[in-house]
Amino acid sequence: MFVKGDVKVLILNQIHKYMKINKNVAWKTLSDKVVAVKTDTGVYYTMNEVSSLIWSLIDQNMSIPDICKNIQTQFDNDDLIEIEEDVKQQIEEWKNELLIV
Repeated sequence: MFVKGDVKVLILNQIHKYMKINKNVAWKTLSDKVVAVKTDTGVYYTMNEVSSLIWSLIDQNMSIPDICKNIQTQFDNDDLIEIEEDVKQQIEEWKNELLIV
C-alpha cells in the first residue's frame, strides 16, 4: 500500500523518464541563475535560484526524488511533499513552454 507521499514520488519518477532539456534551448548559468533562450523563437527565460538548481540537476540526469532531496538540503526545508509538488509544477510549466521534452 502506498502512502500519499510515495504516490507522488512514483508519479514524479514517471515524469523524469521522459524529461530532458529541449535541443532548441541554449542556456547558461550566470551568478547562480540560469538564462535559457529558445533558439527557434528567441524567447528567453531567467530563472530564480531554485528553478536554476532544478534545471541544472535535470541537465545532470538526476532523478526527481534526488532533485527534491537536494533542494530540501540546500534550502533547509523539511516539507518534502511541498517540494515535490513545486518541482512537479515547475517541470509541467517547462514542458508546456517546450523548454524540456
